[in-house]
Amino acid sequence: MYEYAPVGIRKTQSTVYLSLGSNLGDRIQHLLDAQNELKKEVGEISAISQIFENPPCGFDAEQDFLNMCVKLSTDHSPFDLLKAVKRIEKQLGRLETAQKGYSSRCIDIDIILCGNTVLHSEKLTIPHPHFRKRMFVLKPLKDIAFNEIDPETMLTIEQLFNNCGDQSTMRVYNH
Repeated sequence: MYEYAPVGIRKTQSTVYLSLGSNLGDRIQHLLDAQNELKKEVGEISAISQIFENPPCGFDAEQDFLNMCVKLSTDHSPFDLLKAVKRIEKQLGRLETAQKGYSSRCIDIDIILCGNTVLHSEKLTIPHPHFRKRMFVLKPLKDIAFNEIDPETMLTIEQLFNNCGDQSTMRVYNH
């Protein structure tokens, strides 16, 4: 038996910006592995920011974080994208912790922007609810999306970056 998709109905592509971070183990390798898995499971990566090193935000840890952003094109819905991201994190060794708050992790992948989507649900909020306050997201995001518009504030990423009060120390990571 054959199944045919109705003529003219296609999955639409969305431009998605993700933040990747790691502060455990081989941080660079974790970021590279995450990019490779995203290419396989989610879509083509069209831009990659520089990698920045910064202290943890909201908790103490032995090792600083490496953070970066990627731009990709996907036909995944926001919820399917979340499932794929969680699957990739688990596959790469991220452990779910019962403790409240932030902790060290081998890989963290956050959905920052998904086209012009504004979504507030119990499981997912897009744009990411805290990205406007976090220099470790805005600085690498500005590298690849300075003119992109935040669909909630209608400000560009560059404007959000310039208005960010986060004074965290950020440095380009040279490996």
